[in-house]
Amino acid sequence: MSRATKLAARLALLLLAPAAAWCAGSPLDMLLRGLARPAPSSTPFVEAHFSPLLTRPLVVSGKLEYLGPDALARTVEKPYSERSEIRGDTVTVERQGEPAQRFSLQRVPEMRSLLASFAALLSGNVGALEQQFQLDLHGDAHLWTIGLTPRDPYVHQRIRSITVSGRDTEPHCLVTFEANDDITVTLLAGAAKTSLPAAPDRAWFDEQCRGSSG
Repeated sequence: MSRATKLAARLALLLLAPAAAWCAGSPLDMLLRGLARPAPSSTPFVEAHFSPLLTRPLVVSGKLEYLGPDALARTVEKPYSERSEIRGDTVTVERQGEPAQRFSLQRVPEMRSLLASFAALLSGNVGALEQQFQLDLHGDAHLWTIGLTPRDPYVHQRIRSITVSGRDTEPHCLVTFEANDDITVTLLAGAAKTSLPAAPDRAWFDEQCRGSSG
């Protein structure tokens, strides 16, 4: 998977933070519409990237921001400083001590597809989201897990599925399964404030995710 596609998947996490109350409709509609959120808003995150090629996970932490319909940002604060921002069709990546890098979303159609899909989630447009993902809800309004499988074959070749789990209207854990067997686990909001062990492994992150959904 290209760096641009990975950036899209991670910036998609910006959508997942405390939201409004549940509203009328089917259980899935109620949850998805409850996750819609206004701009500007932000949430802390802790992210671990696991790969068969790595002896230990790459762990970073920082802040995710939803700045508006076409503006998203991800700021890594530890163990290094980096800010990735999407505004319109332009992606800007700034890392401490290095020149800013910019590229256009036009050259990565899978990234555009993902961002459009999650923008539908932010606005509570359940119909538009279901056009892009096959959705699967487990649990109830208090403890839940949503599975999202991309319908677009091109996107599915890179991202097999995404699962989101949480309590009430606050997602706590997001797991992205890539086609190359890489897995990214991201703790959000309150779960991101849990103290990290000296050498966090997949079992530790899985335990935090299970804790968020009972």
